[in-house]
Amino acid sequence: MDPIIDWQISRHDIKSRGQYLLETGKWADCHFLVGQEPNHQMLAGHKLILAMASPVFEAMFYGGLAEKNDPIPILDIDPSAFKSLLEYIYTDKISINSVDRACELCYGAKKYMLPHVVEQCITFLWSDLCPKNVCRAYEFAKLFEEPRLMEKCLQIMCTKTIDVVQDSSFEDVELSTIITILDQDVLNIDSELNLFWAINKYAEKHGLCASRNPESQSNNDQDPVDSPQSPPTVDVEAGPSNAQRAGGNPNVPLGNDQQVAPIPLVNTNRQQELPTIRDAIRRIRFLSLNPQQFAEGPARTNLLTQSEAFAILMNISTSNSCYPMPEGFTTNKNPRNAFSDSTPSSPMAGPSGNVPPMGHRPGTGAGPSGLFTQHVPPPQPAPLPSQTVPAPAPAPVPAGHPGSPQSPEFYPADYLDELRTNDSNYDRKYYCRRIMRQQTECLNTSVLDCSLTFIVDRSVCITGIEVPTQVQGSSIVGNDRYSELLYAHLLDAHGSRLTYTHCNQRVQYNSMLEIAFDRPVFIQRHKMYKIGVVFNKVGWYPVSQSVAKVNCDNVCFTFCVGSQSESVRDGLIRTIVFTYTRDGIAYP
Repeated sequence: MDPIIDWQISRHDIKSRGQYLLETGKWADCHFLVGQEPNHQMLAGHKLILAMASPVFEAMFYGGLAEKNDPIPILDIDPSAFKSLLEYIYTDKISINSVDRACELCYGAKKYMLPHVVEQCITFLWSDLCPKNVCRAYEFAKLFEEPRLMEKCLQIMCTKTIDVVQDSSFEDVELSTIITILDQDVLNIDSELNLFWAINKYAEKHGLCASRNPESQSNNDQDPVDSPQSPPTVDVEAGPSNAQRAGGNPNVPLGNDQQVAPIPLVNTNRQQELPTIRDAIRRIRFLSLNPQQFAEGPARTNLLTQSEAFAILMNISTSNSCYPMPEGFTTNKNPRNAFSDSTPSSPMAGPSGNVPPMGHRPGTGAGPSGLFTQHVPPPQPAPLPSQTVPAPAPAPVPAGHPGSPQSPEFYPADYLDELRTNDSNYDRKYYCRRIMRQQTECLNTSVLDCSLTFIVDRSVCITGIEVPTQVQGSSIVGNDRYSELLYAHLLDAHGSRLTYTHCNQRVQYNSMLEIAFDRPVFIQRHKMYKIGVVFNKVGWYPVSQSVAKVNCDNVCFTFCVGSQSESVRDGLIRTIVFTYTRDGIAYP
């Protein structure tokens, strides 16, 4: 038997046969050039197998966006991470051995809509968190909107602060992560000096320490040091009509070889939003130090000007100093090293469990950081009425499904009341259209994420959403349609996905696109939910600001609830479609 000719006979399952095809490239009908020069690699693939696993590959090879290039350039994914994605698609194996690999793999899985791989990456991060990698994991969770993982990381940063800031990996974190740590009221540190020296070391590595010359002291309002990373400024003030000044034609889809980065460019001054090292320094609680600690430590460094050091020292020495604290510096005198007296001793729940609120002292009701001011309590069973109302027959649900209606207790009482009083409204769809103001335009260069949190004052069933289509530029003549590619999902307050859908169709420019979820989802009043949409088509999209509340058929929708980080580019989600129907409902 020739092992090359009769390779199928020696492999007894589909996984091993798939692995053979992947390793040998036999019958390959597409190729990928993955990574950046000079480290890019050519990888072979099979369109049918790839399309079976990913709706993005299906659209790429068999949809209206069929890719005609071969090889297909993929510049934004590391070759080893893309190999791991292919290994999963062909063999169901997922190889994750480090936090960096988990982050890279999760990015690719998000891009190609492989949710099981995303879940495995998140699970690995949960199991492998430690002071050395927790900041990297936190930044990953923030980027991909994983709030429970963010809170778990923040808990470790609070409970093991000294280990975190003294590890060499801390020198490579983002400034926004450092500021998040400094925004916490309770940290496991000996004194503020632990934080200050970590920031000083960070500034020295990135060349952010200012020279203490007279000129640098002349104006305390100007930051003598800046952020280590500042992206180049791109002129997108006039939207797609001015895109040529930004270096490209927005109406000609960029090929994969032209991908800039998976980050959209918005016509706002992003430079002003970037944190600087000064933002971190101003959060140090110098007033919790004694005069000797400050004079022998922070006052001798280049992170403070001489006039700032003098003013701080005077305020440490006496509470009646005639010298005010430098502008923007915190006047908080409370030490943060009371962690053991202020936090619960119970362990953090895993990815499938509820997560206790972090980032605030018990009893305050809000965290010091803007990221964790919204505490959503765990779901409570709805009180039953004194006489149970017989529930209407829902669509069949598998017995093991958490929404299996086995008893009247499954139906919240308020929803049953509304069903009785709104019988005439069952089959009608309602469109809660947000009132938009101050429209701007946003360029999607690869993958554009947006999300919107909301609550309702009356239980309804969400069936879909409306989003705007692309803005048609002046360079497009005689073609008023394009092929859109996106997916959307609905999450509950704990980040669990309730339903999702994807859209791949030709649509008209400058219009609204209604997207129906795979199934309607019953949502309860006064509970937070989150809609997320990912656009995968290069081009310009209209972004707007909206009012906070909209009433539609006696249902009040309140938008952008919770922390600011939960709603990202929410102006791209224009309408929520809902009904009162009791048929075909998916129950979270």
